[in-house]
Amino acid sequence: MVQRNIARVRETLRAASEGARERTPTLVAVTKAVDDDVARFALEAGCEDLGENRADAFAERAKRFGALGLRPRWHFIGHLQRNKVRRVVEHLDVLHSVDSDRLGKAVARIAEELGRPIEVFIQVNLTGEDEKSGFTADEAAGAVLLLANSPAITVRGLMAMGPLRGLRTPREVFEEARALAQRLEVEIGDAFGNGRCELSMGMSGDAALAAELGSDLVRVGSALYEGLQPSTPQEPATSATNPDAPIGPQAD
Repeated sequence: MVQRNIARVRETLRAASEGARERTPTLVAVTKAVDDDVARFALEAGCEDLGENRADAFAERAKRFGALGLRPRWHFIGHLQRNKVRRVVEHLDVLHSVDSDRLGKAVARIAEELGRPIEVFIQVNLTGEDEKSGFTADEAAGAVLLLANSPAITVRGLMAMGPLRGLRTPREVFEEARALAQRLEVEIGDAFGNGRCELSMGMSGDAALAAELGSDLVRVGSALYEGLQPSTPQEPATSATNPDAPIGPQAD
């Protein structure tokens, strides 16, 4: 069942990106709301990239998987408190949510101390909503350059989320993120790991739209686990902000 759901989501992303002549994004399977067995099913079904957004739960799961010889590519996609950076960085491959200079400095310092290179995305707040953290578009270049100076950090690009309210559409936000990424490539392309400012955009409700607009990674939750009995209480889902919202048509 999980394998069938993964195949369906991958096909949705492929079709969306093909229509816009863009690359098919990497699928990050969000496993925060499922138990270890289901997360392992996703890994064994071909989702090598697993995403978590709770620091303590992530660290414990990574330890358990490691003890079993399982080594997915771990992504942390939620807000990270500075007092939990070490617990997360010990197991992390990709951090999507560097949302302040203070956090960025803490991540770089601890990654250097641990001798553990990690990849990061700079979180940008392009909706202006107070509920969201992140850098403004004007602050993004400075945040990239700050982290690019660390020998333990590879800056991959920008992470952006759609709006919580109807002041802007997800399409408007993602198009602005794409334009910002293109501008940063021109201005400070050498600061990015491969010379490209990649994009981490799209959750379950707007993953197809993100793929259409060129996102390099999308973060999908419950659409991968449809038909399974939830192992933990599900959080309320919204199409623009929650990776556990079902994939569906995007209303712009």
